[in-house]
Amino acid sequence: MGIRIAICQIAGTSDPEENLKRIEGAIMQNQADLYVFPELYLTGYGNSEFDPEDTVIAENRLRIICNNMDVAVAVGAPMQWYNGITDSMLFITPLETYRYDKMYTANFPPYDESMFERGHSPAMVEWKGMRIGLEICYDVMFPEIHRFYATQGADMVIVISASSDSSKAAMERIVPARSLENTVYTIYCNNVGPFRDGAEFFGGSALYSPLGDEIAKAGNGEEILITYADKGVVEHARTVRPQLRDLRGDIRWIL
Repeated sequence: MGIRIAICQIAGTSDPEENLKRIEGAIMQNQADLYVFPELYLTGYGNSEFDPEDTVIAENRLRIICNNMDVAVAVGAPMQWYNGITDSMLFITPLETYRYDKMYTANFPPYDESMFERGHSPAMVEWKGMRIGLEICYDVMFPEIHRFYATQGADMVIVISASSDSSKAAMERIVPARSLENTVYTIYCNNVGPFRDGAEFFGGSALYSPLGDEIAKAGNGEEILITYADKGVVEHARTVRPQLRDLRGDIRWIL
């Protein structure tokens, strides 16, 4: 049992309607069960002049496509949260939309996410027989999130991202490590194109196996990776690397 995945590393703009058309085009022109788009793709990362109503419109249009084609879409977008805004991921299926709010916002050069409220809880969904945890960019630097999903039965974790060149080395080390230490697939979907002050999003979107191996990886330009993840591979990996089985609950973590 598995799913066909389209990891959509395509450049966005500051125009939500144009970005939504690019999402719709990618879905219509490729065949997959799950389509994944980068962090804040709907409005453009770094664009502070967004209207949360644009996200509502996009969700409604994408829900129709998901229903007609029996697919799911994971996409980054800003969401209203009481009097604030969150950096969120929407996981849209034919029947329901799940929301994850980024728990660890990045506020160090070259990133400024001070405009966003921080999320307070993980989110896991099930699609086509696969249990999937949701993360956004800087979240992946905090190993407890991946580990929580793995201990709750996740087969896969999606990490959508807006990482510039300065974060390339860190991300290319940490993402496959998260897969290996938790024996889960990890989808990494990064933005591509100009960032700010002459910097670029480095791309490098990928699918890593439950043993940390690179299954598919994009370069630094626009690319849609069509790849596949199988639940049986996760089960096999956990016999080879049984660290989840061997987790101890009796250790007293006191110095």
